[in-house]
Amino acid sequence: MKKSAPSKRPVKVGMVGLGCAKNLVDGEVMLGHLVERGVEVTPDLDDAEVVIVNTCGFIEDAKRESVGAILEIARRKGKGRLRRLVVAGCMAQGYAAELAAEVPEIDAFVGLDELERVPEAVLGRLGRGHLPDQH
Repeated sequence: MKKSAPSKRPVKVGMVGLGCAKNLVDGEVMLGHLVERGVEVTPDLDDAEVVIVNTCGFIEDAKRESVGAILEIARRKGKGRLRRLVVAGCMAQGYAAELAAEVPEIDAFVGLDELERVPEAVLGRLGRGHLPDQH
């Protein structure tokens, strides 16, 4: 009897969604792209290998909340299962260069007009060198 090759376990991804209703929809779109690529979505950030922080940068309070969430996930990186941090949304669109300089734990950015690229960011094919166009 021939032994079958072990199946590759899907990457587990968690998401922190912040901000407005548009961010909620954008988060769902990104998760849809990930599920299509065979990624497993988990609501438990402690179980995630990759976390996407879908940020809001509309008002100062939202920016502070987004930066706080990014820093919280950055502190978790390398502990437990977490190995990649992806920042998406308004802060990624408008402040990627600044965030890249200040938070080296960020592995990738996904801008507002490139949500379909989130699988590349999650799977490591899109890295820190890619910064979304600032609007």
